[in-house]
Amino acid sequence: MKPWTLLRSSSAPVLLPVLLCLGFLVIHANLRPDVLKGYGPAVFGQAAYALPFVIAACAGSAAWEGARLRRGGVFDQAPVRGRLGIVIPVLVPVWLMGVSGLLSALAFAAVATGTAPAPSHLGMLGAEGLLAAAATLTGYLAGRILPGIAAGPVALTAGFCLAAFPVSMDSAWPRQLVAGEFSMCCSTASVIDPRALWAPLIFAGGLCAAALLLVHRPTPRNGAVALLLAAAGATAALPSARGLGYGSVTARADAELVCDTAGRPRVCLWPEVAADGQVVAQTRTFAARLEQAGVPMPASLTGARTRTLGPGEARLGLTGHLRGAEDVAGSLTSALLPPNGVPACARTTGQYRASAPLAAWLTAVALQSPPRPGRLSPDDTVLVQQVLRAPREQQLAWFEYNRQALTTCDRPALLTLPGGRG
Repeated sequence: MKPWTLLRSSSAPVLLPVLLCLGFLVIHANLRPDVLKGYGPAVFGQAAYALPFVIAACAGSAAWEGARLRRGGVFDQAPVRGRLGIVIPVLVPVWLMGVSGLLSALAFAAVATGTAPAPSHLGMLGAEGLLAAAATLTGYLAGRILPGIAAGPVALTAGFCLAAFPVSMDSAWPRQLVAGEFSMCCSTASVIDPRALWAPLIFAGGLCAAALLLVHRPTPRNGAVALLLAAAGATAALPSARGLGYGSVTARADAELVCDTAGRPRVCLWPEVAADGQVVAQTRTFAARLEQAGVPMPASLTGARTRTLGPGEARLGLTGHLRGAEDVAGSLTSALLPPNGVPACARTTGQYRASAPLAAWLTAVALQSPPRPGRLSPDDTVLVQQVLRAPREQQLAWFEYNRQALTTCDRPALLTLPGGRG
């Protein structure tokens, strides 16, 4: 059959405009504010929001084609070609519809973020394409079984549920098998974890092999072998899926950091953040203000996430798009607080209550302005304002006392004026 005839008789061209519209809407609705212009891996994460719709469309359209071939009695007429030779050309337009949906979603995400996709993360697109192929083949088999006109809608609904609902399950591994966490990729400090690629690739590969065997010869024996192939694929994918937990990313290599040594302190940022020269300048300006207020400042500030910090180093809280001076000040503030966060014992005793006012005080000193309304509880807002009006020595004493209170459980937080009783 000629390609043009295949396209005219296929349901895929009918579904494609609907799929493109859904992809645009879902990406527009889920555009994350932490996606930084210039960071290509995040584009693939944004585009992944369209994947459940692609899987649903492929399954529904393929089921319709399977039901159509069954109604036409094609395989009851002693065809010249084998089953695969008949079915694959019919399913290719369906799969190409899914690939077009994925590529269009990638283009929408690239335009929305103003960033080109990173070639290093093309494996995400490959895994999504193989999942679309698995949905197409299994959808066709469903169409051969389900009754007539119900085949398409039932397969479409089932495909969407199987692709979208695993993210709501308590168990983490089902979502990894269907690339359900791809949309969480990636902040500037992270990249896709290779295990997040292998899990859907192996799982979808097993489904494709099983489905192709049944398409070739749908006998009871082949049905048993197909079940074994699908189970083997799922079993082989489980180690990668279980090891990921609820995430799909891993820390970015610290070697990619760009360090500015022209001033003090030394500032090391991810290239996409460092491209905005204002971030380094603002960081040093805020650091100078905090030093003038008496806050000890480390010699080096870094966005490194994986390595152990050396003496005189502190870790900036850069995780995504810094939208203004307040974000830069907050990033610096996180470097001046205890690096390990609040100890577990403090969370049960209440000492961690000092964390929010302490961070707010550091940010206020850096910005030389009081906390904005709504950022703190009313009690913490009053406390920070009172501390800012106190003499410098009392402010520093309050800061150091509460900073120590965040690292131990043997002292309560000081939630009164400096010099007051805790």
